[in-house]
Amino acid sequence: MKYILTIAGSDTLSGGGLQTDLATFKKNKLFGFVAITSIVTMKQSEYQIHPIDIEIFKEELETLKSIPFAAIKIGLLPNIEMIQAVAKFLNYFPTTPIILDPVLVFKEALDQEVSIMSQAIVQYLLPRASIITPNLKEAEIICQGSINNVKDMENFCKKIVNLGVPNVLLKGGNRLKTTNALDLFYDGQNFNVLQLEKIPKNANGSGCMLAADIASSLAINIDLNEAVKLAKNRVFNAIKASTLYGVAP
Repeated sequence: MKYILTIAGSDTLSGGGLQTDLATFKKNKLFGFVAITSIVTMKQSEYQIHPIDIEIFKEELETLKSIPFAAIKIGLLPNIEMIQAVAKFLNYFPTTPIILDPVLVFKEALDQEVSIMSQAIVQYLLPRASIITPNLKEAEIICQGSINNVKDMENFCKKIVNLGVPNVLLKGGNRLKTTNALDLFYDGQNFNVLQLEKIPKNANGSGCMLAADIASSLAINIDLNEAVKLAKNRVFNAIKASTLYGVAP
């Protein structure tokens, strides 16, 4: 039995977050652990993020530092203190695959807080990650620009790799005006376009599942290129089976 860890927020509606991560791990026959970063609720149709006390969070990481994880997936980190704590924790796992899903709080608004958070992710976590899986909005925040087409996606992938991470899976989803939902994988040398038909169903949690599934494959020594393809197809099927609250891993 392989052990795998998610460092993520709890989605009270169970559409994404650690609930989706653990369900994905179980589907892949892995023993999943979790360090909770926050509790996410909803009020008047808006997400409310309630960070875990930083000292409690550090105790969670202290509890987990001696477990031989085969992979670690990082999701929502609501403040810089947690980003720094995770970076320190990763020193205990110098050869473990790290899958970084840069969930940026309040990412719909390009304010100063988001900019500071993205800079911290780049400084503390990007150099340790094996792969980063931003959506278009998150990539725009990290690289300070705008993505409007596939060529822009290629340029942003190159920019992100130049920041210190060897692999990027840039999630275009259904935002681009393309026939299919399009993602772009870049390994620092080659681009691989991944596309499947757009599905008019609730895709909440699809980004969490995608990163968790890649982490699961890396935990059992599947090649990264194959892991990305498998994850894309599995998320496609999960969206087809999604409920009112999100994907169904």
